Order: sequence, then C-alpha cells, then structure tokens
Amino acid sequence: MRRLLPLLLLSLTACGAEPGTTTPPPTTTVATYVRTPQDCAKLTVTPLSVESGIGYIIGTHAEWLPNGQYVRIRVAITNTDSTFHTTRPTDYQLDDAADRPHQTSVDAMEIKRQPNEPTIGAGNRLEMDLWYDIPTDTAPKVLRDTTCATTIPLPA
Repeated sequence: MRRLLPLLLLSLTACGAEPGTTTPPPTTTVATYVRTPQDCAKLTVTPLSVESGIGYIIGTHAEWLPNGQYVRIRVAITNTDSTFHTTRPTDYQLDDAADRPHQTSVDAMEIKRQPNEPTIGAGNRLEMDLWYDIPTDTAPKVLRDTTCATTIPLPA
C-alpha cells in the first residue's frame, strides 16, 4: 500500500494545472439583430384596430394602471422578403392629437406578453398588439416607424 501512495499522489498532481497558469474562460459575443432602413422595403406594417381609453390591464401575472390611459393598436406586420426579418415594438412611436410622441409601454407590453424582438419568417405575417400609455386628455393620431422614418395612418 505504501508503494501505491506515491504513485497515486503523483498522478493527482499531474492532472492539476500549475499554479498561476490557469487560462480565463473564452469570451462569448452575443450578436443582436439591428434593424436597418434596408429592411423597411421588406416589412409592411398595417394597423388593424385602435382601442383607446383603457383604464387598466390584466395579464397572467400582473395587473397595472396607466399614468393616463392605455391605447392598444393591433398591427399586422408582413414580411415580403425571401428571408427572415426582425423588428422591435420600440421602433413604432405613437403620436397623439397634440403631436406628442409616445413610446410603447414596457409594463403593458410585458404584462400582455408581447414579443420584444419578433422574427418574421419569409413571406409570413405576424399580428401583435402595441401598447401605449398616453395622457387622458388626448387621442391617438398616427403611428410612426422611427427606423424607416415613415408615417402609418391609423384606422378610423
């Protein structure tokens, strides 16, 4: 047994790394898709309905009150390209009747479980809700695509 102990210790030290020679783990880079103006010709955004004056929202995991009123805009986003494209709800700004811009409500979008960055396949159509929190003394007027610098009229 005494003869095997030095061999066992020698094999254990041979498996370990030398002190001070540990290598750091490799760094990983996460690439996020950035929507460009070239994508604008490939994605068509069509507002289907507008519902304003919503006083609260209820989801599967939360309830929330707006600072003013919630506005829900149901949109259809169609990809006419032969490859996938990604979009972001934050790219769509709502202008109210007083020409004030409003970004999508992060709270409402999360509670209603709307995707943060949907990828739309080639030739596919995605319907989703865009939620905004705007003052109660105004109404939704127009939707703007901030990446493409286009104005999208809302249905009456």
